[in-house]
Amino acid sequence: MPRHLRVLTATLLCGVALLLLAAPVEAALPATETQRIVSDMLNVLDDDSPAQALRDIARYREAGFIYQPALAVSEETCPSDGDPDQRAVLSGMVAADRAFAFFFGDPEDATRENLLFQTFTDRSGKIPLLPLCPDDYHTLRNEPHSARARAIWERCRNMEYAYYVEEAKHDEGLLRLLSAHIYGIYIERLYMTSVMVLAAAESDQLEPLFLVHQTLASHHGKALELLGKEGVLGESPEENRRRAVLVKRLQGLLVANKGRPTLDGLREIVTLTQEERAIYLTPCPLP
Repeated sequence: MPRHLRVLTATLLCGVALLLLAAPVEAALPATETQRIVSDMLNVLDDDSPAQALRDIARYREAGFIYQPALAVSEETCPSDGDPDQRAVLSGMVAADRAFAFFFGDPEDATRENLLFQTFTDRSGKIPLLPLCPDDYHTLRNEPHSARARAIWERCRNMEYAYYVEEAKHDEGLLRLLSAHIYGIYIERLYMTSVMVLAAAESDQLEPLFLVHQTLASHHGKALELLGKEGVLGESPEENRRRAVLVKRLQGLLVANKGRPTLDGLREIVTLTQEERAIYLTPCPLP
């Protein structure tokens, strides 16, 4: 397969692929409890499907957003060895960045984000092959911003999402890493959206971005609140509590003022998410 098609195909891979590399964890929860937690999570996340994510991306376009690589996870970020939880959070952050690059940037932007993304994902060959026909490859290569390309993205993400959620039902360790991945998506999208809202504060383009805030609060945020209460939002009880406290604080800021945070509230969101991102953005060692 030509390199550019391999890149485009890999660009569709879901961030939770890294879960397959996680070391086995002795389950502390009965299998029935793990399945119940996943089911409860899905009841919250079902409406926040890839289709909803694409509608959110359209709202960024309505607000005049252009791809800004300076807001994304730096290429100089390297995960710590032996820390699958950090990789899971980073994979969620980069998955959010990559979606923006794929739909708003140049092919070079998507390639750069995908190469970074691959540093946090599975290289064992266990990822299921995506059912892409020659016409799909042609569309992704030549019309990456078209409605058909978005439909291909949605189909593949839905299939992979279902696959990894099914795996998490049977493995508490994978459930914790899936939770960390969702946490990374939430933090990164909230950070980017809040930075853009602040930048557009003097314009009349705020409404589409406030709608993205509301979607994050009502789906990702609520799912994370649930996972925190269940104690699976981090590898340790201490990390679970820390993340749960931060999510509760961010959720409160998001729903304030009828879902339209004040400028002071937005600044606090940006500060909190910046500080949280910094925990995971460990620099690569010097050569």
